[in-house]
Amino acid sequence: MDVTGALLPVLQNWSCHNCGGCCREHEINISVAEKKQIEQQSWNSSHGVPGDRPLVVPLGDGWRLNHRDDGACVFLDESGLCRIHSRFGEPAKPLACRLYPYAVHPAGSGVTVSLRFSCPSVVSNLGSSVSSQREIVESLCREVVPAEFGTHRTFLFSHGKEVGWADFRILLAFMERGLSDITLSFRERLLRTLAWMQFLEGAAPEMLSAESLGSLLKVLQEAARRARVDRAFGSKPPNSIARVMFRQFVAQLIRHDTRAVAASGWLHRLNSLSEGLRYTLGMGRIPLLEDPDSVHVAFGREHGSGTLRASFAMAEQLCQDVPDGVDELFGRYFHVKLQGLHFCGPAFYNYGILDGFRSLALMYPATIWTAAVRALQAGEQAIRLADIHSALAILDHNFGYSPVLGMRSSRNRIRQLSRLQQIENLCAHYGGGASVDSGD
Repeated sequence: MDVTGALLPVLQNWSCHNCGGCCREHEINISVAEKKQIEQQSWNSSHGVPGDRPLVVPLGDGWRLNHRDDGACVFLDESGLCRIHSRFGEPAKPLACRLYPYAVHPAGSGVTVSLRFSCPSVVSNLGSSVSSQREIVESLCREVVPAEFGTHRTFLFSHGKEVGWADFRILLAFMERGLSDITLSFRERLLRTLAWMQFLEGAAPEMLSAESLGSLLKVLQEAARRARVDRAFGSKPPNSIARVMFRQFVAQLIRHDTRAVAASGWLHRLNSLSEGLRYTLGMGRIPLLEDPDSVHVAFGREHGSGTLRASFAMAEQLCQDVPDGVDELFGRYFHVKLQGLHFCGPAFYNYGILDGFRSLALMYPATIWTAAVRALQAGEQAIRLADIHSALAILDHNFGYSPVLGMRSSRNRIRQLSRLQQIENLCAHYGGGASVDSGD
């Protein structure tokens, strides 16, 4: 597969800032060749690695790097740097370590690149532009995607409807255009795009061809310019069923089952079950939300420093006012996920385009709700932009990666919310108000 000219996100910057979070919050799978290379590097305790455990351990049918008792990779030093990198240079690190936070996905006969916003430097848009790192990124793409990988020709749209790659590209451009209209708030852009996608869901299959889509999308855009087509969308608060499913969605995203967490035993698993039940009921106090290591380092909050037990009702209220800077962040986030195909198809549990986009849309209210909880637990009276950044870093860790979100129950939740027309209400209610201004 040709990776020359890989599609890179033009709105995104990134450079590593050594928070060490990815070395604590992920299991690093390695190949047999990488295992052999590490063994040949002759590591011992004089190099700072643990002497009481193997550096590489089995993982299923393969291998992974081992962890310290505190959950850190055995090669992570006290300053957040990799010892393999320090001794032998970056090319000696396992591919998984060199690749993060990039995510590479086949796109037609080429590839496109997304990023994981679980990295705080990605969330905060720190470092050099991704487009300026093309040579490095394309080299990684060649290692990730086999040269003989077949062209991805079709994508599921919804309910058995499929679209070809050319038609899919038109749909992507259309969604991106709707979400990049800076004359509207991001909340309004999202509601409008959801309205358009719902219209396309009801269209005849022949309308999803490139020729028909071009004409149809022009009509929808003109209608949006002349009259607010999203006027009825998000005009009501979400109903009780939608709120339950929304809290379950958030609870699944918040969980960070690291190696250290898994080693904590049955008591932790019992506590997780209890917390999940409390999210479902939505009554009383919200379980304390602790920051993962990367968020703690990047945004300066101690583990458990937010000790005020916020209630579910308090979080609902705080979501009605979001800080400046949210539109830029989510405009960038959705651009990266859409262009990188990080919301449907093989990169996202083989979801269809509509179900995948609706799942992505729910990341907007989920992030704001989580930011409200984080703010309340710290005794803040309003959501800060730093709360939004940290919340997105927490949630995107699992988005597209947690096996739970790929289960049938999770798919059915998205479809039921869609049938009840509640996704729009959730995006409006938890995104700065219960209704959309209908004025021009």
